[in-house]
Amino acid sequence: MSLVASRLIEIMKSIITFVLLGFLLTGCGQRDATIQRQLTGTWTRHFGNGCSVTNVIAPDGSYHCQLVGGPNGPFDTLGGTIIAKNGVLINTVTKDSETNQQTPRVTQEQIVRIDGHQLVLSINNAATNVTLNKVER
Repeated sequence: MSLVASRLIEIMKSIITFVLLGFLLTGCGQRDATIQRQLTGTWTRHFGNGCSVTNVIAPDGSYHCQLVGGPNGPFDTLGGTIIAKNGVLINTVTKDSETNQQTPRVTQEQIVRIDGHQLVLSINNAATNVTLNKVER
């Protein structure tokens, strides 16, 4: 094989690698966009004893969250943005009614599964996943 042919094959391999990488990155971007659309709406979780969380997420990822700590327990409201990226929810809290909490702060939760009815998250690689249910309107 000539030097020119060898060089041409190397260039073609590089081009194929970059094209495949582009497809992969585009696929991740499309998956993230799909997840972001699925996130839009109201999500709830009831823990028992009156404890619950209700999170309303707008199409742009901004959200308003209410945490209730029991029938007469503490009440907290949060606000910020939730963005899906590479199968992870990136939560940036910019508002917190508990004034002793630092804002802004960022947390990340792994998305185990999401569909039109449930969002399942792994938080801090815990053995037990957290499931939120979508409120049908």
